[in-house]
Amino acid sequence: MRARFGLLVAAALLVHVGSASADQPRDFRGNCTDAGCHDEYTKRPVVHGPVAQGACDGCHEPEEGETHKFSFPEEGADLCAECHDSHEGKVTHAPAADGQCDACHDPHGSKTKGLLLADTQSELCVGCHDEILEDMTFLHGPVAAGACTACHDPHASSYAKLLSAEGRALCVRCHTSIAERTSNKKYIHSPVKEGCVACHNPHGAKNKMMLAATMPDMCVDCHDDIGELIEDATVQHSPMKDAKSCARCHDPHGSDIEHVLVRQPMDICLSCHDREYETNTGKIGNIASELREKTVHHGPIDQKDCAGCHAVHGGENRRLLMGAFPDGFYVSFESEKFELCFECHDAELVEEDTTDDATNFRNGDRNLHYVHVNRQVKGRTCRACHQMHASSLPKLIAEEVPFGAWKIPIQFEQTGTGGGCQPGCHRPYRYDREKPVQNLSKS
Repeated sequence: MRARFGLLVAAALLVHVGSASADQPRDFRGNCTDAGCHDEYTKRPVVHGPVAQGACDGCHEPEEGETHKFSFPEEGADLCAECHDSHEGKVTHAPAADGQCDACHDPHGSKTKGLLLADTQSELCVGCHDEILEDMTFLHGPVAAGACTACHDPHASSYAKLLSAEGRALCVRCHTSIAERTSNKKYIHSPVKEGCVACHNPHGAKNKMMLAATMPDMCVDCHDDIGELIEDATVQHSPMKDAKSCARCHDPHGSDIEHVLVRQPMDICLSCHDREYETNTGKIGNIASELREKTVHHGPIDQKDCAGCHAVHGGENRRLLMGAFPDGFYVSFESEKFELCFECHDAELVEEDTTDDATNFRNGDRNLHYVHVNRQVKGRTCRACHQMHASSLPKLIAEEVPFGAWKIPIQFEQTGTGGGCQPGCHRPYRYDREKPVQNLSKS
């Protein structure tokens, strides 16, 4: 430090002495800057206090003789500490720890506040930390503004990486809206508690919001079970692959709804399923409109539980159903084909040909679900008579059912102990649980 400072002084002397006008005599009775040798130091935008006051001897001691040489009363940082408080902390910046104040500061004057050797804080810092800004499209505000000390103490700190606070506490000093929004939330995303840098790069990133990666890749780094499900799913939920991905349904910071959802589960689903979609497996209807227009809703719909039937991240069955369910009007009956339905409905509903309690759809004790469904040839599926989400008729009976190009009318009527229908597939039939009806096969 001493040698370096001496070279600086000697070089400055040579420059100014050599450039002095021969016809303008020097007045050496003043201080170093008054004499016109080192006056350039006083013309800089930011001038070190002793220089501005002409108190060069605060740092330089003239040696005896006429050699115009100077020495330092203290070595390295000890000289600066004569006026400036020493910096202490668990972590010390390497130049400060090595007593190399002049690695960052000009001892006479500078263009920049703090007597920095560069025009901006960031320019100075990246002179050593040049890897910080590599491959970054989006910069953190303080980085873009050249304000590294907004987050880091340049000399010493109680926290790793010379941070001026620890973890989340540092971020919310500026990001107060996040702090306020999550302060009373019932569910907080764990990285928000542990530290924002689990998801955000504090200096910058290739991605917006300085995210460490794009969604869903970033999310599945922690939620690896969901990642495997998405990757292996035969049927994928399209939002999982778009730009917003997980953030369409989940708040990345906190929520009052379980699983940090942005809204109630069914409200989230209907925010997209409020229109028709054409897919390579057929049309998906406007579910929101259907539920508004029809008064009888399927149990999971009444419970606002779309996930009771659908795998929201991805699955193995058509329409993301949680279990097997026949697609079409006819199917040869096997219980496994109705796996989804039998999660809630007792399989006896269609497996017993006679029953007193498994279903109300019976003529006496003759199980009419069994009659329709339990067949090896042309067994009817649930969709042959029922709507899956909502209907205007009891028991989710459909008003009409697609059968190729024709929509078969059901014409269902309900009575206190039974009912009847007159669909396009057979003559009018009636049933009664208490007084069995004798339907004529050729009437």
